[in-house]
Amino acid sequence: MNKNPSRSRVLPYPLWRLLSACLLLTAFAPAAQADEAAAAPRQLTTVASLDRAARPANVPLDYVVTPNGYFSPACVQVIHQNETLRTDGSILQKNGAVRSAAKCDRPHFDRAGHSIAATANGPVQAQSASGTVEPTYTGWIESANYNNGSNVGRLRATWKVPSVPGDAQNQTVFFFPGLEQLPTVQSILQPVLGWNGFGDHTWTIASWNCCTAGTTTHTDPVNVAPGDEIVGDTYSLCGVGVYNCGSWAIVTQDTTSGRSVTLNTSPQGNLQWVFGGVLEVYGISNCNQLPPQAMTQFYGVTVWDTNGNVLSPPWQAGRAGSSISPQCNYNVATSPGNVYLYY
Repeated sequence: MNKNPSRSRVLPYPLWRLLSACLLLTAFAPAAQADEAAAAPRQLTTVASLDRAARPANVPLDYVVTPNGYFSPACVQVIHQNETLRTDGSILQKNGAVRSAAKCDRPHFDRAGHSIAATANGPVQAQSASGTVEPTYTGWIESANYNNGSNVGRLRATWKVPSVPGDAQNQTVFFFPGLEQLPTVQSILQPVLGWNGFGDHTWTIASWNCCTAGTTTHTDPVNVAPGDEIVGDTYSLCGVGVYNCGSWAIVTQDTTSGRSVTLNTSPQGNLQWVFGGVLEVYGISNCNQLPPQAMTQFYGVTVWDTNGNVLSPPWQAGRAGSSISPQCNYNVATSPGNVYLYY
């Protein structure tokens, strides 16, 4: 019986190996590229990129936008997954090694361009429209907050990623719940959702902690999509009943994608000032540069004391006042477990 030799031909061994290797490289190239992209450093939005009319003239152009104001890049440090920010600002790495604290000798600035010395720990204090003291970390527009009067052990809130702003320029928009100390404000713990926070014209999540010795810190960011559900969970890592815990976690999670970031840190003091939801903006020159929904709801907002008891917060509205421009129908409403921020 005659056979077609072309059907029984076996590839030479070296050629077979070469083709197999090419197929493997082709199959894994997208994954490798994705990993490389994920590992690439993400740069925060710069002051230079903001609309000239919507940025303070005295803030250096090389400064970056953060949920804590305008900072020199030298005064911002990244805390990677499985690392811990210590009380002195140094970073304990996963392998046990310690990275030195960022050297910060330059001031940072609030949204209006007021300078804060590099040695200052706490936020700028400003009078809100209601006459209460609002911790205006510069771009704070509105919040629901209250003084618990004693240490809290946990704050958890959920909200949805809004649509992209209709006028998507280089503005930055932040939403977050948060915790601060009282009576002396030392720092703030924030699980943050941000638009264009990293000069990327997209929504991202990151956990932030500011401002030990004038330095602000954040985790590596994770991209999220409009409609995704975000959970911010900030809690003591000590056991139930420990009133002054020196170890906390700030977890920001996208429950839709399953991705999350965690910043392990020291709270720097007694966490008693609770923020169920905050809107903070930079570089906004018109109301279309905010999300088109015109309202963001924080739901499932729950506060626990250090004994694990659920509290009933008497929320108060904090607003930046009528001097803020532009005015975009800002308003704050609350109900049990909910905070509504209108804009």
